[in-house]
Formats: sequence, C-alpha cells, structure tokens
Amino acid sequence: MKIKSIKIQNFYSFESTTVIFDKFTNLVLVKGQNRDAGGSNGAGKSAFIEAIYFGLTGKTIRKSTEDSLVHVKHKKKCLIELVLDNGITIIRQKKPSKLQVFIDGKEETKESIAKTQEYIDALLKINYKVLLSSMFFGQENNTNFLDCTAEDKRTIVKTFLDLDDIFSMRDRIKSHKASFYQTMKEQDSLIEEHKSMISEFTKKIEKLKKAKAKFSEYDDSILDLSLESILEAEAAETARSWQEIHLSKDLDNLEYDIAKIKEKAIAPATKVFCDKCGQEVEELVNKAFLQTQLAQVEKDKLITLNSLEGVSNRRVDIPISSKEYAKVLAYKELCRDETNYESFIESYKEKINSRAQIKAENKLDYEVMRFWEKAFSQQGIIKFIIRNILEYLNNRVNYYTSFLTDSKYNVYFDEELNEKVMTEDQVIQYISLSGGEKRKINLSVMMALKDLLLLTDKNQSNILFLDEIAENLDEEGINGLYALLQEIKKDKLIFIITHNKYLKTLLHSAPRLSIIKSKGVSRITK
Repeated sequence: MKIKSIKIQNFYSFESTTVIFDKFTNLVLVKGQNRDAGGSNGAGKSAFIEAIYFGLTGKTIRKSTEDSLVHVKHKKKCLIELVLDNGITIIRQKKPSKLQVFIDGKEETKESIAKTQEYIDALLKINYKVLLSSMFFGQENNTNFLDCTAEDKRTIVKTFLDLDDIFSMRDRIKSHKASFYQTMKEQDSLIEEHKSMISEFTKKIEKLKKAKAKFSEYDDSILDLSLESILEAEAAETARSWQEIHLSKDLDNLEYDIAKIKEKAIAPATKVFCDKCGQEVEELVNKAFLQTQLAQVEKDKLITLNSLEGVSNRRVDIPISSKEYAKVLAYKELCRDETNYESFIESYKEKINSRAQIKAENKLDYEVMRFWEKAFSQQGIIKFIIRNILEYLNNRVNYYTSFLTDSKYNVYFDEELNEKVMTEDQVIQYISLSGGEKRKINLSVMMALKDLLLLTDKNQSNILFLDEIAENLDEEGINGLYALLQEIKKDKLIFIITHNKYLKTLLHSAPRLSIIKSKGVSRITK
C-alpha cells in the first residue's frame, strides 16, 4: 500500500489542503509554526498524521470525538481523500458521515459504512491495529506492539503474515464439520425410527401367528365364504324362523279351536222352539253347524301343518355367524398383510444399512474435518508458521536495537508472542524500563514488524510517521536513532516530527514539510 496523495478538508484545524507524497523523498522533517500562539505546538503536525490514519481506518489515534474532528469554523463536510497505488481511492466524510471507495475510477462502495470498511481492510489486507503497529509511532499512539494483549499480538502477526486465508479455511472447516455432525445425528434418528418400525411389524407378525393358531379350526370352505353370503343366509334363516314361529302359533290356535268345537258338540242340547210354528228346531241345526265348522278347522289345520313342515324343511345351514365371521375377516386381513409386513421389515433393514453407510461416510469426513480444524487452529499451522518466523523476527528486532541501544538490550519473542527483554544475561521486565528505553525497543519492534510485511509481499506502506520520536532520548540515543533512520530511509518516506534541537541539527539537510497555523486555520507548504 503506497500513499500517493491526500486531500484534507475541514479536518481539525485544516480548511483545505492537498499533499502529493511523490514530491518528497526519504527523510522529511515536519515543522510547525503556530502564529496564533507564537510557537510550534498546535500548528497541526499531529493532525496531519491523524488525517491519514483516519482516512484509512475511520478511527483516530487520539480517540477524538466526531465533533472535535470537524473544523470548528465550518462544523460540517469534514473530508479526507486518499489516493493509493493500484488505482485505489478512499473518500471518507463526516457530517454527514459517508465512505466511498473507487478502483480505477469505478465505485466499489458497499451498502453501509461498516461493510465498505470491511471491504477496504480486505482490499488492503491491513487493519487499524496493524497500521498503528507498523506505520505510526509517536506520543499519541498508546498501542505499541509490546503494550498489546496476547490476542491483539496474534491478530497483528496474523495480518502481517497474511494468515487470514488460514483462519477463513478454519471457519469453513468448522462449518463442514458441523454439517457432517448434523448429518450423523439425523441418520442416528432415522435409524432409531426404522428400528421402531421393524419392532412394530415384528409384533404384528407375532400377533398374526397367534391368530393363525386361533382360527385353524376353520376349514378352507369357511375362509372362502364372503360376508355377503353369510348375511344373506342369516337373513333367510331369520325369515324362515319367524315364519315357522307364526305357523306354529297358527297351528296351536287351530288345535284350540278344534277342541272347543268338539267340546260344544258333546254338550247337552238346548231346546229351541220356532217362533212361527212353535216346534223344537235348534238342536238339529247346531249340531250340523258344529260338524261343518269342525271339518273346516281340521282342513285349515292340515294345510297349516303341511306349511309348517315345508318351512321346517327349508332350514338354512349357516356354517358360521356373521359376528364370528368378522373375526375371520380380521384374520384374513392379517394373512394378506403378512407378506407386506415381512416386506416392510426387509425394506427398513435396507434403509438402516443405507443410513448406517451414510453415517459412516459422514463420520469419516467428520474426523477428517476434526483433524484439519486442529491443524488450522492457533495451536496448529499458525503456531508452526509463527514458530518459524520467530527467528527472523527476533533477529530483525535486535538488529534495530543494535542501533538504538548500542546492543544494550536484546528482545526475544516466544511462540505465544510473549516478549523477553534481556541485558547481558539478565532478564528485565519490559514494564520496569524507563520511557526512553521503552521507546527505543518499541521502535525496534515496529521496524521488525514492517520487515515481516515484506515476507508476504504485502501492501506495505511506503510511509512511516514518527511523532516526537526523540522524546526521553539522550544524545547517545538520538545518535542511534539517526543512524537507524539513515539505514532504513531507502525506499521509504519517513516523516519526522520533533522538538528535539539535537535531532533537528542532525536532520538539517533533510527536506521540510511546513505546517503554518494562522487565524485558526492550518495549511501545508513544502
């Protein structure tokens, strides 16, 4: 990542200014003149550095509020426009908030500022923590590498070494592993369902066997009957039975009538006299009537008896009742299902084998994913890579400390990126060092981290900002710093902000970038 130019508008004390970085080479001394206050402080030197950082990340080194970013006079339309190499242009605005990115003139802005920032970070393969650790060093930057948490250190080194693809691969592996595990669980659930169905059909077969034993008393002729034929036979027999009952009752009534007539026939005659002639006539008439009546009833009896005999002879043979035959039908249904039950059992056994095969395949893939998940974890490939770059990192750190501390201090990082500061054969706690000693070591680490960027041919920034780098350094330390600057200035553009007179003397021949503040407005001159 090489910065070609920056346009600053209404940012802190800057109203409108543009800097073309191609016009500068190697070491550049940033001078400030605050005509409003009669000194150099407050001219806008640090704000110039802040503008670049803000343009790239949307964050500020000094943790400033949005209101404080915007020029107090204009109070709106704060804008930073950065032109980078590879045709990349970033335009960031406050009040209103807006973020745009262009590649070769084509806008690639995403649906939100957050998404656009993510796109920029991915495009440049760098983030705000990396920038603070490799591009900006000064009094306002409190996030030196050695002051970071272990997690932040790993994140920075991960970014420096372009390990994002490894972490992305790990995430994809975890997703695949979860998918394989879910498939295994689904197959287990289906296998249990299939086993349950096999158990159910096995119980039905056992029930069928018991039914076969129960209905074995019936021969095939009964089993071949239809319910309709049985119902018809039962209906016919019922009708015949009712007819037989009625005829029997009729026969009984006729027998009763015959008995009554005979009883009357043998009863004493009653003398009846004719009203006209006065002669006795009834006795002869009654006996004749009874004989006629008896003959008719006996004839009816004979007819009824013959009918009853005929009806009795028409008795319908019913081999089995319809109620009992309903059980036979259930049995026949079971018999028809027997083949289906066995077929179902075989089908579910095949399904279980198929599910088991799918589970076995997914389990194999799952175990493979588990292996690669571990391989791509912090303790796997990443740790291996870090372990292998440690020697290089430690060598580069101590190369730079040789300039800044005259090899008084040596710094070594372990596999967890914990530092060990040594002087001679003694281990010293970093936190116990003086401010000047810390600055020397932090600068050495910063330069070593920038060298790490070269290992992956990354978009390393061609610009380095050193703000009050000489603070707390004695003359010997400044000489070491100057020697280091002379060593690293090749192919770099190093902007130096300092109030140290001795360092200014050493940099007397370096080109100047002057920032002048007058009437509350800062402007940049070369």
